[in-house]
Amino acid sequence: MEIKKLTSPYYITFETLSLEPTFVDGKPYTLVTEKKEQFLLERRPLYNLKQSCELYGTTLRQAVQTSSRLIGNHHKVPVLIVQDLGMPCILMPTLSPQSEANIWIALHGIDDYWGDSAGCEVRLENGMIIDVDVSIQTMNRQYALSCRLDKKFSRMQYFLRHPGFNREYT
Repeated sequence: MEIKKLTSPYYITFETLSLEPTFVDGKPYTLVTEKKEQFLLERRPLYNLKQSCELYGTTLRQAVQTSSRLIGNHHKVPVLIVQDLGMPCILMPTLSPQSEANIWIALHGIDDYWGDSAGCEVRLENGMIIDVDVSIQTMNRQYALSCRLDKKFSRMQYFLRHPGFNREYT
């Protein structure tokens, strides 16, 4: 797959599968993997994630707070970037979001993952495999938190469409 360099802003969509940090000539970049192509973006993944949040009318901080309110206050909480017709676009961090080595992976883009205490590999829905420098236990935790966020969001959407039901989100 040919990797293109983008100069204009990039916004996360349902085509986005992962945002990986990389360096080109000593400068930080983001390697974006989509379903059918890859891009190199200037700056780190966290910057590009923040830009997408702002485009969709929120901030990363607000997205983290919303996730924490729905699934509990956890370290490395997954975030809901945007939703379309009730389908959430959730990205999960593999490390602390502030870490320069953190990879953001879209929940909808994970086909499978495996590994051990030394690291993991994640097969994305387009068949690409990315190496993730976290243990299988950490990957299981991040995946479980993302699934919980997805379920809580889906439940909220159900209550919007069916007024009169118990509106507790827990």
